[in-house]
Amino acid sequence: MLLDQAFVSGGNFALGVLLARFLGMEAFGEYSLLWMGVLFVLSLHQAYMTQPLMSLFAGKKTEGDQYLKSLFNLQLTVSAGLVTLGAVAFFATKLVGISHDWAMYLLLGGFISAAYLLQDFLRRAFFVKQQFRQPLLMDGVLYGILFLALVVGYRLGILDLITALCCLCLAYGASGLLGCFFAQKAGLLPLFKAKNKEQILKTAKEHYHYSYWLLGTSLVQWFSGNFFLIAAAGTLGTVAVGALRMAQNMVGLCHVLFLAMENIVPAEAAQHFFEHGKEKMLAYLRRVSLLVGIPVLGMLATLTLASPWLIGKLYGTEYQSFSYLVGAYSVLYVFVYIGFPLRFALRTLQYTSPIFLAYCGSAGVSLLVAFPMARAWGMSGVMAGLIATQLLTILVYAYFIQKKSAELTSSFTTKSTLTTPRSLST
Repeated sequence: MLLDQAFVSGGNFALGVLLARFLGMEAFGEYSLLWMGVLFVLSLHQAYMTQPLMSLFAGKKTEGDQYLKSLFNLQLTVSAGLVTLGAVAFFATKLVGISHDWAMYLLLGGFISAAYLLQDFLRRAFFVKQQFRQPLLMDGVLYGILFLALVVGYRLGILDLITALCCLCLAYGASGLLGCFFAQKAGLLPLFKAKNKEQILKTAKEHYHYSYWLLGTSLVQWFSGNFFLIAAAGTLGTVAVGALRMAQNMVGLCHVLFLAMENIVPAEAAQHFFEHGKEKMLAYLRRVSLLVGIPVLGMLATLTLASPWLIGKLYGTEYQSFSYLVGAYSVLYVFVYIGFPLRFALRTLQYTSPIFLAYCGSAGVSLLVAFPMARAWGMSGVMAGLIATQLLTILVYAYFIQKKSAELTSSFTTKSTLTTPRSLST
């Protein structure tokens, strides 16, 4: 799984470099705005489909395959709905006279979202079945087709934003079809039949009851992380969004270490908590955060110092004037990194409402100040706002961890007093 995650992180970085270089800053900014829409749909999909899948499948000891089949039917319904929605948006925009390019963006966005979500679902379905070769092959086909198509289109001089979106649609579609082939071989690719309706409805209700808080969290999380980019587009133009996404893509190399923490640290923290108590768990989180923090800081410092040279080599000279954004994003990612162990602590303590509250707070602040800060201070205002929302999130996490720790300590002291023999307590 870690190999596949590293492969995906590297593939996404290379994709960002190619699109930024081949399309130019303005078109890359437009692409970044469109891709935010795809990521919005993905966040809802993960909250309703894949996050419950990763947790619920372990309890389906005798009915795991039947559960996956019914979930597969739900996924096909979702993907078909997105294609339909994209087609409706296309014809609606044509009727009201919106430009042909934007009508095509909406149509292709529906197809890309449908293929992307299908591919993401199939990857995670294979993960829960402990089958890791299939997702790796799916990702190999995805990036192989995508990079080849983009390079050929660029060499032929026909690569524009619509062509790039067609390449994405082709690549994700091919990867999804390969996943369907693997699923069919594993007996997990059912056709929708009337007799399966009851099981499908049961699975849909089970996922809804599991995920309705996750859906709310995904909504506020998306707004807290992306509204400043929307403000940048609205006040500074799509070139600014392209520059911001370029810088984010550079420091996004740290995601490999972040993913490794997400896959390993929470389980270890929970084991320390249940075996040794709260203090040992917090000590473990401090220790592992320091150990991983050293390479993270080293990577961020290297990227910041070398950013003018790296940007010129990877993205082209038109992006070099925005190299200072890499340093700003590096500061932002330091705060992002600090938030990881705090979230792990809250999840281990089974005290997850502060995570939702923190996202609500940062989303509210973003909605209130994003446009004023972008208008007043430009790119500096956007970056300051992003950093401020992360700092707010950290302060909320730290406050509630301290509060929960005090409650646990008080509870333990009370129990100890009640169970202490009178002769020893006097």
